[in-house]
Amino acid sequence: MRMVIDYSILQCPLTGEELFPANDDVLTLVNKKLRVKENITEGLVNLSQTIFYPIKEHIIFLHQHYCIPLTEEIVFKKNIDFDKERIFNYYNDIKYIDFEGKKIYEDADKWVDFRDFMLAYTQQGFSNVRKYIKQQGTYFADIACGPVAFKEYVCLADGYANRICIDISVNALQEARHNLKKENQQGIFICADMLSLPLKENVCDAVVCHHALFHVQKDLQLTALKEMCRIAKPATTIAVVYDWFYHSAFMNIALGPVQLYRIARHYAGKLYAGMFKKNKLYFYSHSQNWFRRNNPGTKISFYAWRSINKYFSKLYLHKKFGGVQLLNYIWRKEKEKPELMGKIGEYSVIVIEK
Repeated sequence: MRMVIDYSILQCPLTGEELFPANDDVLTLVNKKLRVKENITEGLVNLSQTIFYPIKEHIIFLHQHYCIPLTEEIVFKKNIDFDKERIFNYYNDIKYIDFEGKKIYEDADKWVDFRDFMLAYTQQGFSNVRKYIKQQGTYFADIACGPVAFKEYVCLADGYANRICIDISVNALQEARHNLKKENQQGIFICADMLSLPLKENVCDAVVCHHALFHVQKDLQLTALKEMCRIAKPATTIAVVYDWFYHSAFMNIALGPVQLYRIARHYAGKLYAGMFKKNKLYFYSHSQNWFRRNNPGTKISFYAWRSINKYFSKLYLHKKFGGVQLLNYIWRKEKEKPELMGKIGEYSVIVIEK
């Protein structure tokens, strides 16, 4: 059964105007402009009828890359700067693999320790955000949703009437549809840029963003935060999972030379990508003080999502050498002191109250 979408919650990401289903006249004009073999049969048009956005295979294409100008006066700059382009290309080119009946990014094992004795700890991290958002509502916005790869990510939207999945990757949205369907959860799938979210103000009862903000250019991360805050209803929370990387005191001390190697490799990779124009994934981590200074809401807090990374677990956590006991100790500390561990650990849930 196809989900009925209330288009009144959407807005044109370029003009801010309302969007409406395109009529036959607009569709005829679009297909005449494109001159493709397979006609576009569905889409949205802004109030001034100057921009058309296609809808195909249940995905609403509200990204500037896919929009179609309807008048000669509207001209879009399709080329984007290198850092933004390589993020776009990386996530549209990445492949997927099977995990527990769902599709996940093929590079997931670079960041996630999937060993059996680690799994319970890893999975609780995936569901951690649930504690910091409302337990029910009308709209749950999943920003940079990716393929919604794990059942714990799917369950974050339990209690919500509508899950809005927004991502720059069409492939990720297709996989998200596949994964959510397996869990009998419907979604609204939108291809869009998190720097210009195509939702009206004060629409969402919860806004979450996992492992994506640090892939936005450092000078634009505040723009993305403001956009997430804008679409949230008053007195609700925005939960952003963030990687402190070299700002993590725990990992800096525990990993020592390994952490120095990671940092050196990171900067070498940035230099390599810039010099040779490679689609290496962009990454920049701001400090907690930066977030405090630039908080777009009324209050900001930091909680533990997962205080250790895969480098730590591979180095210290081995089943035969007390790894389970050490893991349980860290896990217990995260439960007892979530704010402390969220500040010194690797991954934090940044909770912004609007």
